[in-house]
Amino acid sequence: MSHLPRLAGPVVLLLSVTLGAGACGVGSSEATPSTSHPPTSSAPTTSVVVSTTERPATTAPTTATPSTDVPDPGEGADPWPESVLARLVVDDQPRREGYDRDDWGGGWSDADRDCLNTRHEVLMTEEIRSSPFLRADGCLVTGGRWFAAFTGTFVDDPRSLDVDHFVPLANAHRSGGWAWDRATKKRYANDLDDPRHLIAVTSSANRSKGDKGPEAWRPPDESYWCDYADTWMDVKVRWGLTVTSAELSALRDMLGECDGDPGAFVPPDAPIEPGDPIDLGVPGDLGPSLGDGSEAGDGTPPNPGDARNCGDFQTYAEAKAWFDAYVEAYGDVARLDRDGDGEPCESLPGGP
Repeated sequence: MSHLPRLAGPVVLLLSVTLGAGACGVGSSEATPSTSHPPTSSAPTTSVVVSTTERPATTAPTTATPSTDVPDPGEGADPWPESVLARLVVDDQPRREGYDRDDWGGGWSDADRDCLNTRHEVLMTEEIRSSPFLRADGCLVTGGRWFAAFTGTFVDDPRSLDVDHFVPLANAHRSGGWAWDRATKKRYANDLDDPRHLIAVTSSANRSKGDKGPEAWRPPDESYWCDYADTWMDVKVRWGLTVTSAELSALRDMLGECDGDPGAFVPPDAPIEPGDPIDLGVPGDLGPSLGDGSEAGDGTPPNPGDARNCGDFQTYAEAKAWFDAYVEAYGDVARLDRDGDGEPCESLPGGP
């Protein structure tokens, strides 16, 4: 599976409470500031500098004044990684409270209504022989061949693959997504416009990664580190998400594996809208779940389908609660229990 190169037209997200100057990435023309929009939430106002037009207004959520300063890498350092890292905004006080997976949609959606949900759209796109096998009704990928980039391995059974959010949902929440409305969160969770936003990887690698950033987890295949860091940064910049200092340092280290600039890839603008202010201390204020169906009259919940990966849960207890809610009526529809012992996602923290 070939890896698409990074942004040619870098986007610089700058908070109005910091210095109003940013650095342009390699190969970009001089950027001009977009019109600022008043925020509709309690998050601080942001200004966005873009190299393309019609970038949607965003709200950059931080609990303290973030820094846009990239630490000095030292004399003799390759200038290319630093020009890329300069696009990122540092915030060492991310918003950890209030994350709820259901706020990001009830599972994979089917935006184009072709009966293939987001997971299977990704499997169709990334199948390397361009001849995936489909179920008789054409709504589910049942076979093919994939290259799992995190581990550098080939996979022939789609049941062994998870579709990973390159920047996990919980990480996106902490670094800015907490301020988005639910529609934006659902678009992020199912983003097919940027072909690098979602990626098919082995289930074991996805569970090992969880919601960790590159400061805490890196792909087992070190030859992929350059592309991993490059893609991680592109997703964060595209969606106006911040990084921590430790995350920035890890990205710099991983970019050291690059043999020069990976190239130029320009994803479409991210459709971001800020959400209404919420009281993070009262979970009920988050509103109802965005399920894809309604509860049956006998109290049986709607079939969620193959809607979750183990990487969507932070702990074994969360995975077990979700698993138990559906297993009696529908069985292990998301294939979280690989060995059939009734214990899903056993490798997560707190597992048996």
